Amino acid sequence: MTQTRAQANTDVKPRHSGGRSRDLAKDRAILDAAHRCFFDNGFARTTMEEVAQVAGVSKVTVYSRFADKGVLFEGVVAAQMARMGEALDGEGAKDAPLEDRLNAFGVALLTFLFDRDHVAMKRMLAVEFITMPALARRFYEAGPGTCRERLASVLADYAARGEIMLTDPYYGAESLLSVWKGFDDIRLEFGLIDGLPPEVIAEKVRRGTTVFLSMVREG
Repeated sequence: MTQTRAQANTDVKPRHSGGRSRDLAKDRAILDAAHRCFFDNGFARTTMEEVAQVAGVSKVTVYSRFADKGVLFEGVVAAQMARMGEALDGEGAKDAPLEDRLNAFGVALLTFLFDRDHVAMKRMLAVEFITMPALARRFYEAGPGTCRERLASVLADYAARGEIMLTDPYYGAESLLSVWKGFDDIRLEFGLIDGLPPEVIAEKVRRGTTVFLSMVREG
């Protein structure tokens, strides 16, 4: 079986200095404020001062925890991935059957990807990425790249145990992600649909997981 790279660490670890203990509630407030600002204004027009104001903290506090706007943006994306990742490899998830584990992650992922706010921000960022390729790379590595990494790591574990037949877990992860999304992400981007109900997402993920597992299991 092809060896995978080490699983990406999706914990949010802003750059900071000093020996005092971290105020995680303040970190969350800053990240939530940044998410709102990036959605409302895009990356280019969002300022650290505005994020500080929305979060109810000083500009110095924001800069002491997130060295620059790029680091803050990565933190927002990583925080979203960490929340979704709990369904895949959080406490208790590792003891669940593979099918249940994949379904839980798939539902969390599609619920996030198909959210109208996320779709709107993705459209806005696509324009900015053209002139800021470095930002595009950071977004990819913190978001889609990490998603594939974590899913591939889980698939590799089950392949190593002999529960599934898979020589390339990264290709397997990409295939499963594609089966889950189908064409609905494209319909969303074109404005042809306005999100999907939770029960439709759950059924879509269940069918996709069933199809994928039928291809990687013997018999």
